[in-house]
Amino acid sequence: MKCGRKHIRRLKGGVSNWHKTKPCNSWKDFTSEVEAFGPACYRGLNSKRQALESTFDRAISAAGISTEQDYWKYEAAILREFRRRAHHYVSDTPRYSDRLEWLALMRHYGAPSRLVDFTYSPYIAAYFAFSDFGKTPRAIWAVNRDWLSHKFKKRTNSASIQDFHDPKKFTEFFLDPKAKSNSKPLVYPVNPERMNARLTIQQGVFLCTSRIDLSFEDNLKCMVTAESSPPPIVKFVVPHKARNEFLSELKRMNIYNASLFPDLGGLATSLGDRFEVLFKDFDIPEAALKNVVVWDEDSD
Repeated sequence: MKCGRKHIRRLKGGVSNWHKTKPCNSWKDFTSEVEAFGPACYRGLNSKRQALESTFDRAISAAGISTEQDYWKYEAAILREFRRRAHHYVSDTPRYSDRLEWLALMRHYGAPSRLVDFTYSPYIAAYFAFSDFGKTPRAIWAVNRDWLSHKFKKRTNSASIQDFHDPKKFTEFFLDPKAKSNSKPLVYPVNPERMNARLTIQQGVFLCTSRIDLSFEDNLKCMVTAESSPPPIVKFVVPHKARNEFLSELKRMNIYNASLFPDLGGLATSLGDRFEVLFKDFDIPEAALKNVVVWDEDSD
């Protein structure tokens, strides 16, 4: 049976209940659950209905690309054009051969990529889940790291984990269309040897797929078996009404937009984090507000 993006419902491997959903109605519920779950990679989404997908998944779907050969060509073309032109905008570019660092840089600036942003911190993931004004229940996904390592060894018949900081090993395993590693669906954490400031501050890690002809979510689904116990993938669902509680607790931990994005854009966006309690957060006296909008000859 053919296995690919156009045949998702008939995909071989994996189980139908490939993840467990756990409701967390309060901050206390959430912290208790993540502490019990163990070491994991986390991703926060602003809707419980939002799929786990890469920007590459979305791009090829929008472009109507339908063959595996074209997937490889599309990915190679993006990487080629970005490497050719990036020096016009940034002075410190990666080594030409370090494709993982190039893909990380591409992801940083929004280019389509198979890399999906996760973090080692459940709390940073929770911030991203609540960082917009939507009113739908939010989701914080957790993928057990020990399980990912176990599955990697089993599916690659390896006694140990490969060092994907090595540009040659990363390229041969994930990017070479002829590599045997591309035959088995697999998702694995990767990070470049040189991490940018934002990746470091956000305790970031990327999850990368081995099968380019399958979506990120389907690569992950195929790794789960009926024997996978306890559940290695959990979706914590938090109601919108808990938004202020979560953002208040996260701010006490110094987790808010201005700390995660330490630039002017981060400061500007952070002013909307807890818009409902803006005055309580900053304790602004009314007289000070009048000074903002009333002309003062000495203000310059």
